[in-house]
Order: sequence, then C-alpha cells, then structure tokens
Amino acid sequence: MRASRFVFPLVTFIRGVNLKSNLRLASLTWFALALLLVPARQAQAQTYAVVHSFAGAPVDGSDPLGGLALGSDGNFYGTTAHGGFHNQGTIFKLTQVGVETVLYSFAGTTDGGVPQGGLFRDPQGNLFGTASQGGNASCACGVVFELTTANTLSVIYNFQAGTDGSTPTDRLISINGELYGTTQFGGTGCSGTGGCGTIFKVTENGHETVLYRFTGDGDGFGPQGLIRDPDANLYGVTIAGNDNFGTVFELSASGRFSILHSFTGGSDGASPSGRLLRDTNGNLRGATQGGGDPTCFCGVIFFINPSSDFRVLKTFFSRPNGAEPITGPLDVSGILYGVTGFGGDMSCQGQAGGCGVLFQIGKTGTYSVLHRFSGAGDGQVPTSQLILGSGGNIYGETAGGGTGTTCGSIGCGTIFRYKP
Repeated sequence: MRASRFVFPLVTFIRGVNLKSNLRLASLTWFALALLLVPARQAQAQTYAVVHSFAGAPVDGSDPLGGLALGSDGNFYGTTAHGGFHNQGTIFKLTQVGVETVLYSFAGTTDGGVPQGGLFRDPQGNLFGTASQGGNASCACGVVFELTTANTLSVIYNFQAGTDGSTPTDRLISINGELYGTTQFGGTGCSGTGGCGTIFKVTENGHETVLYRFTGDGDGFGPQGLIRDPDANLYGVTIAGNDNFGTVFELSASGRFSILHSFTGGSDGASPSGRLLRDTNGNLRGATQGGGDPTCFCGVIFFINPSSDFRVLKTFFSRPNGAEPITGPLDVSGILYGVTGFGGDMSCQGQAGGCGVLFQIGKTGTYSVLHRFSGAGDGQVPTSQLILGSGGNIYGETAGGGTGTTCGSIGCGTIFRYKP
C-alpha cells in the first residue's frame, strides 16, 4: 500500500499498548488508508501559497513531519521522513523565496533513517537532530546526529534498545551546549511494549544520560517534543497513559518530575501531541487530537498557567471547521495560528475525514478558518508546528499533497506560506 510510507509517532505508539477503549487514536491509521482517494482541487485562499512541493526519491525528500527551523542566515532547515537517494529521508535547506537544496540523504544504516523531528541549528551553523530508525545494527533504534556546515554527517549517539531509550521522533533543544530530547519507546516502564519512553541528555562527545523514564502509570507514555524556560526547566506532553488520556509534565533543572495536568478524555481533551507553546509569563498552550465535544471527539486547544490552572481555549465541534490538531499553536502578537490534521474540505478524499485546515484564534477568542487544504496542489494533512518568517509570513508543512509525482496520487508533501 503506497500510503504506508507515511510515518507518524501516534500510529507507531499504539502498538502493544493497553489504551482505554474510547481513546480516539486511530485517525492517523485511517489517514494512511484514506489518502489513496484524493481528487485534484485548487487552493482557495489568496493569502496562502505553496513555497515548495517535494518531488520524492531520489532527487528530493518526501513526507516532511518535523517542522522548520529558521537559521540566522535567513534560511529554513528541516527534514523529510522519506525520499532522498535511499528513500530513508533527507536534511534540506529552503530559502524564503522557495529555493530548496538537499543537504544530506540518509542511508538508513549506521547513519540512521526516517528522521521525523525537526532540527536545532547552533550559532556556527551546524545542524543537530534525530533519526527514528537505523544506527545500532542489532536494533535500529535511532540516532542523534550532527550535520556540519560542510554537509558532513556524524552520529553523536546510537540508541541501544534498552534503558537508554528507543525511537526518537522529535526536535532536540540545547541547554549550555548539551542536547535534550525524548524517545517514544525505551526505558524501563510498560513491560512487554518496548518501554514507555524517556527524556535524555547527550553531550557533544556522545555521552548520554537518561533524565527520566516514563512508567505509563500517572506520568503517561510516549513523550513528545520538549520546550524549555529561561531557568532550563523542561516541559512537554505524553500522548496517553494506562490510567489517563495523556499528561502535561515538567522536568525541573534539578531533576524533579511533576505532572501539571492529566487528561480525562472528556471536555479537557485526549491525546495531547506535538510541542507546547510557552509565553513570557510562563503560560503554556497546546493541543489534543481527541476528546472535547462528545459528539465529535475532534480535539481542543488548551491553556495552563504557572499555577497549573487548566482551561480549554478552543473546542473543535465539527469536522468541516477543522479536527484533530496534531501540534500546538504559534503566537503572533497575541493571535494564535495553528493547523489541524483532518477536517476542513470534506470532499477532498471522497469520504468523511478532511485534509486539515489552517486556523486563527483572535485575541478575543474568535476562531476563524484561514485555509482548507484540498488534498491536491496545496497539500494535505499539516502535521508540524508553524513558524514565523520574515515580513510576518507564517510557514508550515503538509505531510502529503503537492505536485510531486513520484509518490503517487497522494503527493510528496509541501512547504506553505501564509501572510496574515
């Protein structure tokens, strides 16, 4: 099946885990099937533009999932989960006018493969990231890598499929020259499932330290991407749990782990995913793919303040107006911008589901759909967090769609721009 090339941490994570029966985490698996039925339509928003359509293997990447990083040189940097010479993913550079260059193609062996997370770029221009597969030949559990300005890739750390973690799928962050991240699996919890995931630290010389091992009970499992505050405290979400529907957590700089919110699967949402957004006052915003309205289970956008007071900012009530946000929003001068992985144009796949929307939540809480993805040239299923570029333009990625033909009718993915 052609659509099996799409790799999402949620789909992988369901394997072998005892989830509550009403947790709606099957949508991405449904997406992999439904993408086979995509009619050609045109984008309708004049302020929306496709900056780059991925062409797929062997000359270009496909399936961008990790989001873009803006370098000090004004260029964007990112990864694709597939495509390249070996169809194991790429690292690319994109100018703000849309000129793309593939910097590295993964072989899927000792160098790693299928990078699903974004990149961190240091002041010298070196790029750091993770590949979810490859590395150690005995387990292929993923790697942490560095790509120098000369486009030479070196593996900083190989995961060993044990207590050190396995399957890193999210962007790294840097604190005092050391890299911090999460793994979807590994650790010591969730017996018989390959582990509940970890939070780890890696030094420049390749020494790894596991900072926290998730147990699945109370703390959740399947940690997503981290963010930090000025005091080097870490924040993130877990996608589910044995006794909850996911959590929001904090790992302090001193190593103290605490739960800020446990999702009930009701009006507060279920299955938080992606990265949180933190403002200068310490408030956190994020998204859940499920929960919310009991007739739709289409997810919510939520808010937590430093006192752990939780409230829902937006409940998605109907699929035509967007459903199942896969990552947290972007704040531009108090206005929130985000994407949903599904909903929107309900005819884009010939059946219920939709290809996703780009939305805005105004300062007064007013919700507006800015663009409904058609599943054709404008892309489909936006999965990564938005980023602000020059001139107030907002950039994002779609996992499918575009004009690339080597990936079949579902397309190889796009990078898009929206000017508010």
